[in-house]
Amino acid sequence: MKRTILSRRGKVLTTVALAAALGGVSGVATASAPHGATLTTLAEGDFVEPHDIRVKNVTDVVQQTLTIKPGGDTGWHIHPGIVVLTVKKGTITRKNYDCSVEVFTAGTSFVKQGWMPLNGVNEGSEDLEVHLTYLKPEGTPLRYEREAPQHCDFN
Repeated sequence: MKRTILSRRGKVLTTVALAAALGGVSGVATASAPHGATLTTLAEGDFVEPHDIRVKNVTDVVQQTLTIKPGGDTGWHIHPGIVVLTVKKGTITRKNYDCSVEVFTAGTSFVKQGWMPLNGVNEGSEDLEVHLTYLKPEGTPLRYEREAPQHCDFN
């Protein structure tokens, strides 16, 4: 006897297809449109690279909007857990402790994970707006302050 093993995705798709087929025959209830509810998209972006996001011991979720004036910056810091960021307006230049520099423009999303200090800088001529979603362990702050690296030349 041949045995077929489905992945989790395959099981989900099979279940959805079966439910749809049964819904047409047996009268299973279908979803209804929202009533008295409004959903507002704050920011939308495409990841600059694919991510397999895994975080242990996450208990807290915090969402913020960060606005940085031209010439301003976040200061050197690290985050516990993981932060998903979406650039709504402007361009953010991320200066990393390993002396690398990354630039993210409006409509892009990226992930900050790990303990490498960074500084987000607005080198543009307009206000920068970034939406952040923090996934962090209970009782930890959103960020820890760090000293600027002395070994990098970010001029």
